[in-house]
Amino acid sequence: MLNEPNKIVDINDEYKQRLRKLEQIKFSGVQAYPANTKSDMSIGGWQADFKKFIKNKKKVSLAGRVTSLRLQGGSCFFNFNDASGGAQVFFRKDRVGDEAYQFFKANIDVGDFVEVSGQAFLTKTKEPTLLATNFKLLSKALLPLPDKYYGLKDPDLRYRKRYVDLLVNPEIKKIFDLRSQIIKLSRQYFDDNDFMEVDTPVFQAVAGGATAQPFVTHHNALDIDLYLRVAPELYLKRLIIGGYDRVYEIARCFRNEGIDHQHNPEFTQLEAYWAYKDYDFLMKFTEKFFEWLVKKINSNKTKIKSAEAMLDFKAPYPRLDFKELLEKEFKFNLDKTADVELFQLAKQKGLQVDKTWGRGKILDELYKKFIRPKIIQPVFLINHPLALSPLAKKIVDRPDYVERFQLVAMGAELCNAFSELNDPLDQAERFKEQKRLRNQGDEEAQGADDDFVEALKHGMPPTAGIGIGLDRLVMLLGNIDNIKEVILFPTMRPKDNEK
Repeated sequence: MLNEPNKIVDINDEYKQRLRKLEQIKFSGVQAYPANTKSDMSIGGWQADFKKFIKNKKKVSLAGRVTSLRLQGGSCFFNFNDASGGAQVFFRKDRVGDEAYQFFKANIDVGDFVEVSGQAFLTKTKEPTLLATNFKLLSKALLPLPDKYYGLKDPDLRYRKRYVDLLVNPEIKKIFDLRSQIIKLSRQYFDDNDFMEVDTPVFQAVAGGATAQPFVTHHNALDIDLYLRVAPELYLKRLIIGGYDRVYEIARCFRNEGIDHQHNPEFTQLEAYWAYKDYDFLMKFTEKFFEWLVKKINSNKTKIKSAEAMLDFKAPYPRLDFKELLEKEFKFNLDKTADVELFQLAKQKGLQVDKTWGRGKILDELYKKFIRPKIIQPVFLINHPLALSPLAKKIVDRPDYVERFQLVAMGAELCNAFSELNDPLDQAERFKEQKRLRNQGDEEAQGADDDFVEALKHGMPPTAGIGIGLDRLVMLLGNIDNIKEVILFPTMRPKDNEK
């Protein structure tokens, strides 16, 4: 039986009781963990065809996990389910036999997996039920499930024990159904636009492609340090150099950074590169993609609720210039403001400015702290400072700025894109600047990838590239405010490690 409300259950005592039952099962010669089952169909399929089974009185075998158990002398009702749905079973001594009934009564608990054979019938209350004629134990659970109504509510425990969270909080599955749908649709959209899906290395000799602190590991056989990729960008651009026109990857990326409601050390993004296109073309492509995606998951509507706002993803989206936004917010001329003045401004605004911060880092933090949270409806933030964008192409008549855009909604960045820098000499100089920043202590500065520069020297056509954060996209479209809710197994501090 499910734990009674407000009743304290001693897990250790429950575990010992179930261990004793397991010993009894083995002693009786019954396999507690058999390898096979002869179930005919899913429980949900049986429910869908219930009227047919009532009519033809055909015997059927179903398998699932026991979720409730109600013993009544010589009979009992129990519910069990699989991924497709649940059903009620009526278990009677005179149908299954005394020996089987006594075994069931003595050894079966909530959480166990069983196979049940029988016929469909309706109870007096018209509930579809399987009248059992025999059963088989498929797997003995040694720990109980939390109470259906009073069980797993603590978020920290839910993230650590996601397998139990999914069992007792079925609404959580809807989040991951949505995540799966968004990833499938994203793949479909890029496939339909003639992109080729590829795989690039997770272990990289240089941590490049994004401004982030990497994770480092060591390969024993080669005796070299390697980095977990922070982004697949530089390898995808190598493929453009190699002759592909359109490539994309749904990539797991790793960044050794802080954890908060929008950041997890490992996350998933879609990166795509399109030869002979620029960021203006890619903005139009991106807003069409987002409008199409929202309509696909939202009954053909472009408006979707997120937090307290109703967001409208109908294209086109406004474009806001990075420089103009900062100048409006802080009442200064950005091009005439020296680095030391920016440093003082950031301190005055309450930012914990580190001496290793360069001009780009300060501007980025000012924007993220004071401007981005105010952006609610989908907006393209465009034309970022050069210091913030070591891989993007300069604007011809504004050489201190680059052809870059971010799609922002509900105060969160959904994608980052630019016209890709394809000048190898310019790229080499920018890598030198990143190396200088790293030597000064900026752990997020990008590594200098000399092999990539050599690849660029072979020639890369004008190219537009984009990275879309799929975790944040699920958060936004699912009206979810914590990234841990959309990752099945988010990174957590071990409970026995208090340091």
